[in-house]
Amino acid sequence: MFRPSPQWLRYLAWLGVAIWATTIFILSSLTPSQLDDVAPIKIWDKLEHFSAFFAGSVNLTLALIWSTNWSWRRIAVTATVVLAIFGATDEFHQLYTPNRSGADSYDWTADALGALSASIITTSIYARYFRSPHPTP
Repeated sequence: MFRPSPQWLRYLAWLGVAIWATTIFILSSLTPSQLDDVAPIKIWDKLEHFSAFFAGSVNLTLALIWSTNWSWRRIAVTATVVLAIFGATDEFHQLYTPNRSGADSYDWTADALGALSASIITTSIYARYFRSPHPTP
């Protein structure tokens, strides 16, 4: 029998999504020199995008799992689409940040692939190890 997740866990998951989105927005508002001060270790830009949206997708996917009775497929698709749209708006936002290049389709692709990968992995792990009313993917 399915037992709903505790309310505090759902709130915590959605808080994680909000903190993640706020962090992405703040980082996108920084100039390149400010970003260098925040993150002095430089890694490949596309890996940074992929990793950031992978983390965001884990948060959003868990929030959806714990807050809905949707199918695994619907959860994975919703998380991916929502974060792909967020990634597109993030690229648009960077057009208006001094000394930043926005509207980079490769950055957006890395965002969307990170979101897709995490949503598939998270729902697969959850479906395998935890009982719930969701049909398996």
